[in-house]
Amino acid sequence: MQHATLQKETPTTGGNQAAGESQNDFSIVGDIPPSINPSAPDYLRQLASASQARLLAKATNFASLHAPHTLWQRRMKVGASTLLVRLEWPGVLAVFDPATGEALARSAPGQPETLPNK
Repeated sequence: MQHATLQKETPTTGGNQAAGESQNDFSIVGDIPPSINPSAPDYLRQLASASQARLLAKATNFASLHAPHTLWQRRMKVGASTLLVRLEWPGVLAVFDPATGEALARSAPGQPETLPNK
């Protein structure tokens, strides 16, 4: 009776791992020890956030140039008088006296029920 000794195969790729052991979980970032740069994910998030902020700034300028100043306008009856209500760029609700053109009230941008801080 012959006793066969179990042998591990030698990897053909020449890696430093022991034969028959594989720890590849297909993640590149997971292989980097955290002591090298622990703030790398935070830095990438900051870069992405800055890029989104620049994109929104460009889109805001584009919209302000190409959107009509008055987005919506209707007459509103208040008792015996009539007022003009407008939704203006960038989300400002304004109330005017149509007879004089005087602005009676304006909201904060994007907050139609809030007066702007002065």
